[in-house]
Amino acid sequence: MSDDPDLGPRLRRARLARAAGDARGFSVRAVAGRLGVSATYLSLVERGVQRPTEAFLRAIAADLGLEAEALLPLAGRVAEDVTAALLARPALAEAVRALRDLPEPELRRTIRRIRDGDW
Repeated sequence: MSDDPDLGPRLRRARLARAAGDARGFSVRAVAGRLGVSATYLSLVERGVQRPTEAFLRAIAADLGLEAEALLPLAGRVAEDVTAALLARPALAEAVRALRDLPEPELRRTIRRIRDGDW
């Protein structure tokens, strides 16, 4: 079962919103077919009965125009690369905790500075 009961309904709302412009292209069967899963599986995820995999969440996010990184925590998932980084360098968890209360603009500036090597 999904960790957050809002994940499934959020996916369903996004699919239905896309279906408003293209009903056949965003039916449960059509989306499931594009993602390589059964319509039953997609329906179970949308109802919050099935906990989706990271790969499925990334695929459906791309198909529906959503941010995968925002969906992963709703499913109780952590991206594999983040998990690997935390296992290799546990102090990164402390860095995340230190950054979590930073205002969004300052967080984005900090990330940019780190990526640019200006820190």
